[in-house]
Amino acid sequence: MNQARMSDACKMSDLVSGFVDRMAPVHTQYDSLAEVWETLLPGNLQSHCRIGGLGNGCLKILADGSSYMFELQLCKAVLLRELQRLCPSAKIRRIDVAMAR
Repeated sequence: MNQARMSDACKMSDLVSGFVDRMAPVHTQYDSLAEVWETLLPGNLQSHCRIGGLGNGCLKILADGSSYMFELQLCKAVLLRELQRLCPSAKIRRIDVAMAR
């Protein structure tokens, strides 16, 4: 019975190791995206807007207030183009802006 448990433990460690290896590129991609976002965002928006998530090619941005949401809407197309150029591996197709809670 101990040998069966040891065998299961080895298999579990292989699974966890494989999962961590597959997730590592996603983590580094997100760090790069966050860094680029901070450099692209105009100074007055940096402290009021943050990345809320990234999935299916959509970057979700959370803004502290409606005036910041409006400003982001105005510069969203330019930000999207620059993010696509500087972070092609993120495969961002659109930016959605939402109110932070």
